[in-house]
Amino acid sequence: MEGKAFIFLNGLYPKGDDQLVRQLLNAASPRPALIAVDGGIAFLQKYSIKPDYWISDLDSAPRIRRGFLKEIELFFYPADKDKTDSELAIDLCIRRGFTDITVFGWDARMGETDHLLGNLFLFRNMKTGKQALRLRFLDSRQEIIALRDQTRTLRGYKGRRLSILPVSTRISLTLRGTRFAATDLVVREGETVSLRNQITAQKASIKIKGSGLAIIKRIKPGSE
Repeated sequence: MEGKAFIFLNGLYPKGDDQLVRQLLNAASPRPALIAVDGGIAFLQKYSIKPDYWISDLDSAPRIRRGFLKEIELFFYPADKDKTDSELAIDLCIRRGFTDITVFGWDARMGETDHLLGNLFLFRNMKTGKQALRLRFLDSRQEIIALRDQTRTLRGYKGRRLSILPVSTRISLTLRGTRFAATDLVVREGETVSLRNQITAQKASIKIKGSGLAIIKRIKPGSE
């Protein structure tokens, strides 16, 4: 059985993320491991959610309340290193057997596009042994699922926008339960034919050969 972890990065947390996190924690059994990454601990501290781990080089660490770090496993690194704190967090997950990973606070702050893209593409080189890595980036507005040579079933997403972004030279894509279905559709990196689809069924599926990102977004009334 794969272990689950929630990672909290030092990025944007849209309005409603606190409610989303609490809902997911209340519904989860067993509780996922909670990993704060550098300044991402500020979000958890604000809502009195205590993490199990804190990974930091202290370059964007907030003021920590007395006692908040008690019984938290700490990993401190120098600011000058070959991996980002985000990559170190996923490395920790893999070492501890957490291969079902949800990342919060992943969206870029002003001028941090390099971190955003670096985070989204982390999954391409992750090695997890026999257990497949399930990685998604989540906030109250959208969800991005990292896919590599796998089939993913989507339940409860009817009405949401779906875009598939290739991040390998080419992908083969099969879609079911969407406005525009596809069977072994070849999409090359840089092509846009797989963008702006819509999920039309309570149960939809994505089958992909190659590496891609499935971007699922709530549609505002009148935006289509």
